[in-house]
Amino acid sequence: MLADANARQVACSELNEPSSESVHAATVSGFAERVTAAIGEEAAKRFEWALLATLRQSKWDVDKALERMKKLAAFAAKNAEYFDGQTPEEFVGQAKIGVISHLPTRTANGELVLLIDGPKLKEYAKAFSMRDMMRLSVFYMSHLLHDEATQVHGCIILENLENYPIFALNTMKGMGPTAMKASFDWLGAAPLRLRGLYACKQPWYVGIMLALVKPFMSRKLRERTNLYGADTAKMLAEAGLKAEHVPPAYGGTMEGFDPAW
Repeated sequence: MLADANARQVACSELNEPSSESVHAATVSGFAERVTAAIGEEAAKRFEWALLATLRQSKWDVDKALERMKKLAAFAAKNAEYFDGQTPEEFVGQAKIGVISHLPTRTANGELVLLIDGPKLKEYAKAFSMRDMMRLSVFYMSHLLHDEATQVHGCIILENLENYPIFALNTMKGMGPTAMKASFDWLGAAPLRLRGLYACKQPWYVGIMLALVKPFMSRKLRERTNLYGADTAKMLAEAGLKAEHVPPAYGGTMEGFDPAW
């Protein structure tokens, strides 16, 4: 059971999590048995960390959660190169560039805040391939989803699109429609409660980029994507964030943030 009282309250009231410890334990145990029968012992062991995350994402609808676990296992089986042989040391170089990171402070609703610094894609694309990016995404998201507060409250994404290097991805090795689809398939397979995507400082041509990627986005993600242009104050207010907790690239005043988590 959750140790944090606020997370426990949200889990019970919004996600239908059993408040009784015995019912909670019995449900998880029974679900784990069904998962093992459905995807095999090896895959079940690999994704043991996802059991609670998937139940919470599915609001404790066990049948729906089982389908999500099958989807996660199927994605991993089809894309083993993104999962196998990962070690933290592999991702140090990517982390230092800082395209993807997260804030130490959560939103007013308790959501984890992922940061995507678009301008840094130009440097990143020169040094790393799409395969590297996918391995990073799988490693990073899996690591973050071990945290029960993130499982319950979910996360939002803040994206800085200032001078977005729209053609940078074209130069990245392995980039193409198949790789783009895989990135959104992973987002759909990961047991993540994505509550919204908030983007700022976008140039006019971001509309072209969105038109290219929308076919790969789920309906829910399309509905939760918000563009704010120069109005970063409105973005932070609607995201439930204080300026002092957010770096300047996203309209905040926080100094000394190190994206190399």
